[in-house]
Amino acid sequence: MENDPYVRTWPWRSRWDQAHAEFVGSDSEWCDRLSARLIVLVPGLDYLSASHTALDLAANDALRALAPEWVAEDLARAQVGI
Repeated sequence: MENDPYVRTWPWRSRWDQAHAEFVGSDSEWCDRLSARLIVLVPGLDYLSASHTALDLAANDALRALAPEWVAEDLARAQVGI
């Protein structure tokens, strides 16, 4: 099997089976979803501030692995960094 040229085409086991984890293919989609949810949850928050916050959080691999809506809800509850 080690010399099989098609080994690389076999599907990889997903690591996105953790609690609240969700695969979002692109950073821009993740940031858009987080921003949209933050705007709904935090009164008076504008799009620019929400998108800057989302972009900062997307750099954190642990947060990026979570569903963006979950991250937004935790942020809104804590009102930290907004």
